[in-house]
Amino acid sequence: MKIEAIHAEAYRGGKGDTCLVTPFFEGDDPAGLRAGKAAAAALCALSARGVFTGKTGQCQCLPTPRDRAQAVLAVGVGSRAKLSAEGARRAAGTAAGPLSRHRVRHVFLDVTRMPDRFAEAFVEGLVLAQYRFEVYRKGDPEGGAAVEAVTLIVPDGVNPDRAARDTHRAALIAMGVNGARQLADTASNDLTPSALAEFARGVARESGMSCTVLGPREMAELGMNALLGVAKGAAEEPRLVVMEYRHARAKKTILLAGKGVCFDAGGISIKPAQGMHEMKYDMCGAAAVLCAMMTLAHLGPRVNLVAVVPAVENKTGARAQTPGDIVRAYNGKTIEVRNTDAEGRLILADALAYAVEKHAPDVVVDLATLTGACVVALGHYAAGVLGNDDGLVASLVGAGEETGDRLWPLPLWDEYCDLIKGDHADLCNISPGRDAGTITGAAFIKEFVGGTPWAHIDIAGVAYGVKHIPHLNPKHATGFGVRLLTRWVMDQAKAAK
Repeated sequence: MKIEAIHAEAYRGGKGDTCLVTPFFEGDDPAGLRAGKAAAAALCALSARGVFTGKTGQCQCLPTPRDRAQAVLAVGVGSRAKLSAEGARRAAGTAAGPLSRHRVRHVFLDVTRMPDRFAEAFVEGLVLAQYRFEVYRKGDPEGGAAVEAVTLIVPDGVNPDRAARDTHRAALIAMGVNGARQLADTASNDLTPSALAEFARGVARESGMSCTVLGPREMAELGMNALLGVAKGAAEEPRLVVMEYRHARAKKTILLAGKGVCFDAGGISIKPAQGMHEMKYDMCGAAAVLCAMMTLAHLGPRVNLVAVVPAVENKTGARAQTPGDIVRAYNGKTIEVRNTDAEGRLILADALAYAVEKHAPDVVVDLATLTGACVVALGHYAAGVLGNDDGLVASLVGAGEETGDRLWPLPLWDEYCDLIKGDHADLCNISPGRDAGTITGAAFIKEFVGGTPWAHIDIAGVAYGVKHIPHLNPKHATGFGVRLLTRWVMDQAKAAK
């Protein structure tokens, strides 16, 4: 998306497929808008009748061929006192439909009366709202057009070049989110573990990072039996992807890990048929981590980053592991596998233990669609976060509030950790009963990071199918985690200078 910025006096309107988008606070006087006489008069009339008042979710498109703008789109952003970055994103999501239907390709966005950072959040929301997944369908069933250029109309005291640069960065991050959505929405017969590894290699080549991919032979030699056990029932061989970004002046190394189960049938502990097609989304953690790395490589933070992605399929073939099997993980701990559908923690166990030993990171964060229990606890509007370092958890929660990838902390007390002790092995991959499933899943992963500060983010409820957020289509994956990780890493890099 092409982005530029101008001062108000330089605005001359547009022709053809252009539109002036003017955000509108609830209770404001439409007469003061930069919409031209005809549009302002129409909006005043609509406001007087209570049709358009600027409430959140309202949107009014007016063709104005005789004014400087060919069309005006007034977007309600609600109360001035309550407007947030997420409110701006949702306003953009509301605006995206009319812009598409009217085949607008160039938007003039008037932010002269808006608070700082509004333009960045609005453009981010617009990029997210325009995401389409039509890989397997002929033509463009949804019709419409996509906005290809945005010209910001900024206040006199704002540097246009800086405003354009900051907004372009927000659009870049949103494109990274859409990349993760594209990966997740791809059918699992195409996005196999080897295909996911090839994607990682391609990202590394294009962005100057290094990428190592381990196959089953190398993992067997290293003793990654927890990961390999999950993959035994699938014809597709597993992969372990390790991607590295290095900065010459870095003072900190961050390890990011993403669960990459490209399809999860549950193994012998097979899932119900209803909804099983959604289990292609069990690699959304991997998608978020890889696309966050792709985005961060463009932004160039002063940190070292290591991403580790265990990529497998969990199926029911003749060689599939069975409940009761005991495997020895990379770090030597034995695991009693009582439920083969609790597989994400098994593959993360080996991946994290290996990466922590090999790269000695200062901090570890993992993302995983780990438990249905997290959906029960938090629904679809926040991910659960747990860890062994309160400061780390708090920093992630803060980054989530800023980006809209919201997190909610859950406890990880010793009593919960006792629940995953095994009867016949060091650990069991599930706890007795159904209590605290999200917490005990994290307690299991904790056994494989040693004393390194670590946080686990359970994204099971927020990775796909999220409703009632205008810039996220519930038919598609959300790309949750890309914005969160990008913001958090950039904050960590800034703090480490």
